[in-house]
Amino acid sequence: MRKIKVAVIAHGLGMSRGYSGEGNIYKSFFEMLEERKIDYVTISFAKPYDTSIPSIYTLPFHLPKLDKYQRLLTYYTAKKVKPDLYLNASGVPIPLSEIAPHVIYAGAPSIANLPSKYTRSLFWKLYLLPFRLVINKIKDEAKKAKIIANSRYSAKAIAEVYEINEPKVIYPPVDIEYFQRAYSEEKRENFFVTIGRIERGKMLENSIFLAAKSGVKGIIIGSLNEKDYLNKLIKLKRELNADVEILTDLSREELLKVLSRAKIYFHATIGEHFGIPVIEAMASGVIPIVPKESGAYEVVPEFSYSDIEEAVILLKSLLEKENIELRREMRNRALNFSKENFKRNIFNEISSIIF
Repeated sequence: MRKIKVAVIAHGLGMSRGYSGEGNIYKSFFEMLEERKIDYVTISFAKPYDTSIPSIYTLPFHLPKLDKYQRLLTYYTAKKVKPDLYLNASGVPIPLSEIAPHVIYAGAPSIANLPSKYTRSLFWKLYLLPFRLVINKIKDEAKKAKIIANSRYSAKAIAEVYEINEPKVIYPPVDIEYFQRAYSEEKRENFFVTIGRIERGKMLENSIFLAAKSGVKGIIIGSLNEKDYLNKLIKLKRELNADVEILTDLSREELLKVLSRAKIYFHATIGEHFGIPVIEAMASGVIPIVPKESGAYEVVPEFSYSDIEEAVILLKSLLEKENIELRREMRNRALNFSKENFKRNIFNEISSIIF
């Protein structure tokens, strides 16, 4: 068997053809390794959709469900190889440190006591039961592995759940160059935009509540994951007489066109570990309003809300002017989150292990 320098744990490759926020972490890892001519292989539980990358997997078919379980089950694939380094983009401390050094890029653990769909219903609490059954093994691995968090918000939750010191933070990569194409200092329209997958965990009803209480038009943009949730949102906006458009599965070019017109971005997901659309909006010159209870608070604490009433006040205030200088500042602040910065920072963390 050929010597493997780096095994990239990327469970989601077997779940979807597209690349979500986490999928963009995978791509950035692959680019980082390829640019430095470092041999690597990807590790997933189910068969990847993308056959162009070197991969090892266990299931001979794709499995688009059971995301959290696949993060654990990837262990059975990973232990088949002995690389110089496991670079884990799936975020869970599966026990690999006894085989090779293990570096984990992680958001807050799903069993953390943070607002999310996993704390909102009995169904989701039962869904996460296997994690609680193996929590001691996960904690042990967290103490042995090197964990890097995607925000200070996540770092605090990681430290609390795994009973370790707060890990180092490296913010995730954002395609700043692409979204800057929507930036201009021309007059913009008085509406807000929200970006997020159409699924319950994204709490998109908050955008409808904001539109209803403020009287300001909102546009929700997202890939359609849950049709019944979309129907619920449509019903809610009718009941509240809220001026909200819901646009599903837009192309990136269509998304840019909307961002180029909007004045405000509203992040609806309370408890989000980071929130990449916040940075995409900022790069586009759109001023964000974000939950205090989220990783995005670290980026724009001056425009954060605790409840919808507070968000309404912020929204109306920011719509009063064109805020050219503020839009410029948001764009400049977004530059810190470039993919190049991310790849350089991650490489600095792993280089001493593989060389």
